[in-house]
Amino acid sequence: MKLEFFNCPKPEVMDESKLPETPLFMTYEPDFTLMEKYKEEYKDVKNLLIIAHGGSITSFYGYYHALEYQTTKKAYFLSTTDPDYIYQLKQELKPAETLVIAISKSGETTTQIEALMQFLEYPILIVTGKSSPLRAIGEKLNAKIILHPPIGGRYTGLTEVGLLPAALCGLDVRGLYEGAQKFYRQYKTENEAWRAASVLWQLEQESYVDVFMPFYSHYLFPMSHLIIQLCHESFGKAGRGQTYFAHEAPESQHHTNQRFFGGEKNICGFFTTLENFQHPTQDIFPPSAHSVQIKNHPLFDINKIPLEKSMEFEAQGTMEDAKISSIPVAHLSVGACIPKEIGQLTAFWQLYAIYASVLRQVDPFDQPQVENSKNISFNKRLAYKGLL
Repeated sequence: MKLEFFNCPKPEVMDESKLPETPLFMTYEPDFTLMEKYKEEYKDVKNLLIIAHGGSITSFYGYYHALEYQTTKKAYFLSTTDPDYIYQLKQELKPAETLVIAISKSGETTTQIEALMQFLEYPILIVTGKSSPLRAIGEKLNAKIILHPPIGGRYTGLTEVGLLPAALCGLDVRGLYEGAQKFYRQYKTENEAWRAASVLWQLEQESYVDVFMPFYSHYLFPMSHLIIQLCHESFGKAGRGQTYFAHEAPESQHHTNQRFFGGEKNICGFFTTLENFQHPTQDIFPPSAHSVQIKNHPLFDINKIPLEKSMEFEAQGTMEDAKISSIPVAHLSVGACIPKEIGQLTAFWQLYAIYASVLRQVDPFDQPQVENSKNISFNKRLAYKGLL
């Protein structure tokens, strides 16, 4: 990965003494033997249905889409009780061909349990805490149960939470893990994640409270779900923290660029691009269309330009416009959509969340505001049943 900045303050010097001790998610060793066992057991299953919320689903969601060319099974994701979507899934997925995987550390997420109850005729595998309600439910259902590691959901991408479904899909989970470990080893030294967190923290002090995140890769864009969760849940606390919002680019140039360049001047950019694509392709136009005019040039003038170059030029155009407009931009370039790079990208954003929290003097591992609305919603259910 490569990181560069435009119109930004310089990164601060890291003070190692202010960093927390090495977090458990960095030293945790997943059980690869267990993953191989379940991969063999469910080798004939065609589909996976992941029922989860937040960090229990966002890491694998990103891995699956970034590395989709490696997958041997089709994965579906359910993080809602939308009855129409659940009906559609049940129409598409046959119990004999589908493994349902429910993941939750606390096992107390009501919507997850309600969704799981719609798939009782399917084989079920549960990843949850030792004494959770979800575990008790799983035991009643004779489901397979795996112990959730003692790590908060958004930091579990390189544990069984993210890697087990990835292994079942045929992904190179050791490559993902090794890529992350390589980046973790830089934890207490100044690295790309520290530099990015320091620069964005300083920009927040200058009232840049919105961060526009265009992804110039269709397959990297789904990683934004995990990235936004890490940022909002880790350091959006105590009246601090920026709003991160992501769009797939260059599509975003046809709508959100208007806000980026023409709206309130409280927005900076964090661009993600891909250096190497799996299938480079030339854009070859038929001779009959060569004379068609586009931007006062014949179409022939842009004939035979590789599509990967087109993506590069679109990103460069937007970033150069930002330079001219004095808008601060961070640019992260990812080498390729391969397991080690995706593991490294995961580790980058995990450490970014830790550093950003330390700089804002908030706890990177709690999420005090997340539970309040869940409790209110649960009481609404009780009231509906006349129990309140």
